[in-house]
Amino acid sequence: MMNKLRYFFISNSSLSTTKIFIRNTDLPICSKCIHFIEHKKNYPYDPVPNDRQYGKCNKFGEINFISGSIDYDLAKHCRDDNNKCGKNGSEYKEKIIVINHNANFN
Repeated sequence: MMNKLRYFFISNSSLSTTKIFIRNTDLPICSKCIHFIEHKKNYPYDPVPNDRQYGKCNKFGEINFISGSIDYDLAKHCRDDNNKCGKNGSEYKEKIIVINHNANFN
């Protein structure tokens, strides 16, 4: 009887480890936001961005008061900062994609 109970316990515990829990599935995704600027590798010697550098947000940044150019904040930094977009995506606005099925492709 003891061997059967031990086997039952082992099989139930091994099944529970196969569950997968993905956090933040209910939060907005930056790449689907109208403010998201996707990183584009335009030059063969540009460094490949890591996951923290991928994409910027045109909602937040700093303007160079001499040249007028804008240095946008990284999207990851905006989501980490509750004074900006924060984890909940307070400034998120979903992109609307319009598909024209009547387009003439000649």
